[in-house]
Amino acid sequence: MTQPLISHPIDDPSDRDRYDQESLTPDGDLRLVAHNAAVGDRACRLFGPADERADYLRAAATLHDIGKATPQFQAYVRGKYDGPPEEKAHARFGALATWFVLGKLDAPPRDRLAGTLAIARHHQALPKAVTYTAETLAGALESGSEVLQAQLDAIDSSWPTAITELFAQAGSECSWAEFYEWARAGSAADELREHSAEELFGGVEPESEKLPSELYDRLLHYWAATTLADKSHAIPLDEEAVFDLDTLDKNAIEEYIVDIRGSSPENELTAELNDDRERARRQSMRGVHEWLDSDDSAVATLSLPTGLGKTFTGLSAAFEARDLLDETEQRSDPRPIVYALPYTSIIEQTRSLFEDDELWGADPTKSALTVHHYLSETVVYRDSGTDDADDTDAKEEAALLGEAWRDGTILTTFVQLFESLAGPTNRQGLKLSTLDGGLIILDEPQALPKGWWDGVQRLLSLLTDEYNARVIAMTATQPTLLRDRNTMSLLGAGMDHDSDSCGWCQDGPTYSAHLPPVPEDRYFEEAERVRYTIDTTTRSLDPSKSAPEKRYLSHEAAAERVLEAVGQRGSCLAICNTIQSSRTLTDAIQDRSKAVHLGESIRTVLKRQDIDATSSQSVTSIAAAILEKVGFENPTAAEEFDPTAHPDDDADPYLLTLNSRYRPFDRRILIQLATWLSTSDVPFILVSTQAIEAGVDLSFEKVFRDVAPPDSIVQAAGRCNRSYEWGKNGGQVTVWTLARIDEDIPQNPSGPPLAHYVYERHGEELQLPAHLELIGEILNDVPNPSDARDVDVSKEAVDDYFDRLSGKQLSSGQLREHIDKADAPSLARRSLIEGQETFDVLVGVTAPEHQRLNEIRDMFSHRPRRAYEMLDACSDIRVSVPGSVIEDAAGITRIDGKEASEDGAQVFWYTGSGSLSYDFAGGGLQETGGVSGRFTSF
Repeated sequence: MTQPLISHPIDDPSDRDRYDQESLTPDGDLRLVAHNAAVGDRACRLFGPADERADYLRAAATLHDIGKATPQFQAYVRGKYDGPPEEKAHARFGALATWFVLGKLDAPPRDRLAGTLAIARHHQALPKAVTYTAETLAGALESGSEVLQAQLDAIDSSWPTAITELFAQAGSECSWAEFYEWARAGSAADELREHSAEELFGGVEPESEKLPSELYDRLLHYWAATTLADKSHAIPLDEEAVFDLDTLDKNAIEEYIVDIRGSSPENELTAELNDDRERARRQSMRGVHEWLDSDDSAVATLSLPTGLGKTFTGLSAAFEARDLLDETEQRSDPRPIVYALPYTSIIEQTRSLFEDDELWGADPTKSALTVHHYLSETVVYRDSGTDDADDTDAKEEAALLGEAWRDGTILTTFVQLFESLAGPTNRQGLKLSTLDGGLIILDEPQALPKGWWDGVQRLLSLLTDEYNARVIAMTATQPTLLRDRNTMSLLGAGMDHDSDSCGWCQDGPTYSAHLPPVPEDRYFEEAERVRYTIDTTTRSLDPSKSAPEKRYLSHEAAAERVLEAVGQRGSCLAICNTIQSSRTLTDAIQDRSKAVHLGESIRTVLKRQDIDATSSQSVTSIAAAILEKVGFENPTAAEEFDPTAHPDDDADPYLLTLNSRYRPFDRRILIQLATWLSTSDVPFILVSTQAIEAGVDLSFEKVFRDVAPPDSIVQAAGRCNRSYEWGKNGGQVTVWTLARIDEDIPQNPSGPPLAHYVYERHGEELQLPAHLELIGEILNDVPNPSDARDVDVSKEAVDDYFDRLSGKQLSSGQLREHIDKADAPSLARRSLIEGQETFDVLVGVTAPEHQRLNEIRDMFSHRPRRAYEMLDACSDIRVSVPGSVIEDAAGITRIDGKEASEDGAQVFWYTGSGSLSYDFAGGGLQETGGVSGRFTSF
């Protein structure tokens, strides 16, 4: 061998400076031995547990690129190869060496096969393990494989000693000669098939039952650690960037709460509410002490009614657990916290809590907080001097760190979390190492699609057993999703905890002694925020009634009732089951009143101020300008806004519409306006879809909800009298059943109600026939349905619903089966977002936004990489629509100028003409005369 073995050439001098000189050749290329060693070390550090699994992973990760030691690859990487393309491939040769070395280390079959497959696929997504092992990989490693034989012979004649040294680096004392004879004989193929196939006459048949138990769990674990270790070293990123995570300080919450408690409450009821919130927070933190001291369960639950500060309480519990685990367990790197929410539409409000200057003032582009969902720009800049958007290298590094969740706190969605565990792409897999030994908060996990519940239960076991993670599930009740596994209630554990003998409890504030823990049920019994009315149109869904009469409510009649409820001073939220229903109800309210829809004022202010939503903007000042335009006096900022400062005592109702067809930037404006107006002294109506239900901190005097499962109804009620603004039991929640929009006689309907197309159809997919009838039966059983107590719905009806579901088969079991069979491609085809395919459409409203979109369009023609970077900054003006809208819409084109069927940026550009319109008053992006939103939720 006349030239040193290299992993890859390094052309950029600044990249060479990131490696120590011993890792580089005299020509400045990265030595193969240095890269392999670094990847082995990083993979083990990412992996977490310091047990025999780490030894197996180190061996596999250190061998991941041993296939680059072939003369064929070394010629290729230097630009001098002209042989068969298959012979320069290196991953399968690495898998062969891994299988051999792990066998020498006496690794159990699960670890041996998991390590081998992880190396074989470290540049790709995971395979279907049984067929890939028995056919693809075994076939490539048979004695008759020409490619393998050519690679073996080339090494044998060139540098066998170097391979022996690489084996030693992986912890094996075997020689090249021993490996060479074993590999030539095709022994690996036979051994692989022993764990993946049945012998038949004339051949073998892949057989999943032969795979080692829980192979998927270990494979995912090894593969994710190796992939991130490889990519981070190759970029290159130094170890500090990958491992030295900044964390948010728990004391920020404590100081924030102390400040709140130090100020005088508005009234006695507010003081009582604040006491209950803080009582629950302290009780949950005491429960954490019991949880960590017990081996009973790695999953804890936090069940609190809406309005009692579940977010603060859950975060406090997670930070407490993180700090105590770091104190008691040997861990060299910071322990991350992953906070997962159901929907992208509600993530921004939780994000604002982290960014609040009175709390952490966190910047999601820096370390300590990463926000990750499909509309976010997910980056982590480690060095404050390298966040120049034109610095391509810095951008690439920041994007990798962001995608890999290399941060102390991650705010994300269920989609990002669970779809990355279930058949991830190679890039999705980068984030999984962050889960190792981490803390995961699941906010309202019952919002997960019920068809995924069985699979999520299995993935929770993967997280807790394989990844050694701890999970806090925050819910208003414990759904069937969690009832089938052993969990620990933080409130219940905190009730039983002996604080006097607990050293950890001695650090609590002095006032906490005056807030002793109480039974969990008491929080629900004393909540008493609302009273419920189960409308007769909903009770008629109950099939147990003798000769039930089906009576539904027309949108016109619903509009009359909303207007009557809001009166001259009230606030009202009406939640519909579909987008088209929300638009129809909005139109009906306007037709029957002089209600002032603020939509056109929003458009006017945005255009007048030349707002560019693709750059950082304050929605607070924009919302204030909108209110000033319609007559409010000097609403310049949130802290100065006086909701009573309107000159007209007899003002007509103000009206807004909210659903997922608005741009994210506009939704934030809508929510800010609703936040101010819903508790003001002017009449206000918000018509919304289910996008409003979870995690949005709004409070209305009255809420109307189209019929839905009890847990969704309770979520809607969480937007009513949230902080007792109207006193104990001062909120009113009505559950009615809206007729189809085209129903001629709702009192004697010819077809099912709108809810049927959302919940009954979903029920059929879950093998839950008569799902809507079940809902009607449960709601009809609520005591005193015309004036029901809060706890009778929020606790009893919801528990009844989940109890009845527990006896149902909510899914086919396919997700669990795919996991158990390590069938990653089948998992990858499943999505948490069920239903039809969707596409993103960029919507420009103002001149600067239109100019920005034109620049992106032009950039795709000559600097596509820069165009993609600019496209990333447009998340706030994207609207997701069904694929059918794209197929039928005129006046809409791809932003990259290509045809719809071509590869490229599958993002569309609404030009402002054709068959689509973007109407602030009419429900966002919609089809002119179309019906695609008719049965579309959110």
